[in-house]
Amino acid sequence: MDELTKVRELYGRPDHDPFAKTRVEARMRAATRRRLPWQAGVAGLATAAAVAAAVFVPGLTTSAPALSPSPGISTTTLSGHSILLAAATRAEAAPQGAYWHVKRLYTMRWAKPYGKEGDTYQLESSDIAEDWVSREGRAWSGSRKLATRPLDVEAWRRDGSPAEWKVEDGGFSTAPGEGKLVPRKGEQKFQLGGEQLTLEEIKALPADSEALKNRTLEAIRADGIAEEHVDENLPRALASLLYELPTSPEVRGAAYRALAALPSVRVEGDTTDPRGRPGVAITFPIQNGQPTQGRLIIDRDTSMVLAFLVTGMPGKGDRTEVVLESGWTGSEPVAPSAE
Repeated sequence: MDELTKVRELYGRPDHDPFAKTRVEARMRAATRRRLPWQAGVAGLATAAAVAAAVFVPGLTTSAPALSPSPGISTTTLSGHSILLAAATRAEAAPQGAYWHVKRLYTMRWAKPYGKEGDTYQLESSDIAEDWVSREGRAWSGSRKLATRPLDVEAWRRDGSPAEWKVEDGGFSTAPGEGKLVPRKGEQKFQLGGEQLTLEEIKALPADSEALKNRTLEAIRADGIAEEHVDENLPRALASLLYELPTSPEVRGAAYRALAALPSVRVEGDTTDPRGRPGVAITFPIQNGQPTQGRLIIDRDTSMVLAFLVTGMPGKGDRTEVVLESGWTGSEPVAPSAE
């Protein structure tokens, strides 16, 4: 299952992309509110990891350990670091199941204007994509096109309220499509950096944060990226381990801890995702020398990724990937619903 290729097919390739936060923190806030404030700033994805580590896990009595600043580390940075470590702990306690399931909503605001010259409007299109993978390696892909909408309704009405718009590789429609579920054949592959990993290789990923970081850097180098740009691709690749790939809870915890150690990752603090769900925002650069930024939003109560946004893509619109569901489940594969 090549998740990044799927994204690229939908939205184009924004250069090496473009991929929790915690039940952890709800409990963490209840149990650690006295000593672990949610402050903005810090290692982006690192925030999520810290949160998991500092949270109380059902059935456990261990709370987040008190952290002492290391030389050269500010209190603000320490706060974000702690948030990510807390997320790591919570991620490790996530339930297992028969299927790895990811349901995502992709939304794209297209820069090209439609309508009459001098009175134009832009379109926003959305697609739902689902992936199911059993522990034995069987896999299914689900898809559903949602209704395209004009961003300027009045201009659209002046254009005659068209229900369809034609483009070279297809078109857009105000009518949603039907949900589809298709079994995938052959051995499944999963994108990590520049590598296509088998399910067995995913299972073999290390649960130690430093070892996982090094393994991820190895995967990034496989894409032929210049060495000076390898590190800048690390946050996004680690983020993919949090919700895109069928990783174990232990590996997801290690990914949070690895993110917590990256200086380019910043925790911005409380926010809401595009669907209004509360979470914590984590940001990191995606392209060297470009304004492109990745923004990950993590649920503070579940340690799960809620959304991944890419902004500042030169010559392209912003892209939003909303994660509706992600994790191991016992539910059987079904075609995507509209929600």
